[in-house]
Amino acid sequence: MEGGSAASTPAALPYYVAFSQLLGLTLVAMTGAWLGLYRGGIAWESDLQFNAHPLCMVIGLVFLQGDALLVYRVFRNEAKRTTKVLHGLLHVFALVIALVGLVAVFDYHRKKGYADLYSLHSWCGILVFGLYFVQGQVQ
Repeated sequence: MEGGSAASTPAALPYYVAFSQLLGLTLVAMTGAWLGLYRGGIAWESDLQFNAHPLCMVIGLVFLQGDALLVYRVFRNEAKRTTKVLHGLLHVFALVIALVGLVAVFDYHRKKGYADLYSLHSWCGILVFGLYFVQGQVQ
């Protein structure tokens, strides 16, 4: 590393991180508002159980996963062990919340008597979830 320290932070990084957090929270809020205003809300033991699926996927696979990826950039001056633990915890939370979303959709289909994995969306979703899980195991 010539000409600078390894832990220097680009001047615009705080603004990029703030923008990404604002964008992520806006996406979560808009998904929640869409589900609440136009889809009837979210409930586990009713026809609204399916609505937990998009909210959980947005929170887990978009917002929390994005935060997990930013940890090493944002906390570059912290102890490596601390950032690794935070990175891992965010990935675990993202995986658990996404799993709740998958359980919601499969349980809803079972209760309604619908077939599972009948669309390209469902197959791509299973592939993404599987790759996300395997990727976490390889690290």
